[in-house]
Amino acid sequence: MTDVFWFSYSLSDFLMFGPEVFLRLFVRINQDFWPWQGGAVAMMVLVAGLLVRGDKPAKRAVLLLLAAAWIWSGAGFLMEYYGPINIPATWFGWAFILQAALLTVAALVWPWDGSPEKPARQWHAGTAWLAMTALLSLLAVAQSGNWQAIALFGIAPDVTIAASVPCLLLLPRRVRWLFLLLPLLWSVFSAATLWTLGTRLMFVLPLFTLVLTVMSFWFSPRPVQNRD
Repeated sequence: MTDVFWFSYSLSDFLMFGPEVFLRLFVRINQDFWPWQGGAVAMMVLVAGLLVRGDKPAKRAVLLLLAAAWIWSGAGFLMEYYGPINIPATWFGWAFILQAALLTVAALVWPWDGSPEKPARQWHAGTAWLAMTALLSLLAVAQSGNWQAIALFGIAPDVTIAASVPCLLLLPRRVRWLFLLLPLLWSVFSAATLWTLGTRLMFVLPLFTLVLTVMSFWFSPRPVQNRD
């Protein structure tokens, strides 16, 4: 046939799997990684504690932990589990590894300036981050009805990115955009995939991340100081 009407195709025609297969990926990786999920939970608590601390070494440590989470999620979930059924996921896996390299460089060489925020503000930031990350991890459980499908930070890419975006506010806006490009691209890709699969609860996750990422291009966590 020579007359191919590409506009007659929808995104679902390009997906080689259904929602059951996709949700099963979370169960499989949790079963295969057991009991190393404890490391992901410990990483979440440690990042929250470092956000509460808020000094220069803590900021460096947060970015290094984010880098480890991006490598784990990209090389593990995306390339080993998701990539075989969704080819673009493998490309994103390599992009996750590149993002981890950039985060490592920023953590080690960026000349951090300024003093920590007020203790109360830091406490609120750390606890809010931990609560947000924990709740987002449960969306896959709510969608599948299976506790083994929990999508932990450092393992599941959507939760890893959603949790990373607020931490990227530690970086000044003049360089932050470089680290927000991949979260933006992944959120669009993931949202389109989840909407096509009909996983409406999990669709909330990339949509939330997309809004948060767009806001982060301009948002500054530090209030402007004025002599008056």
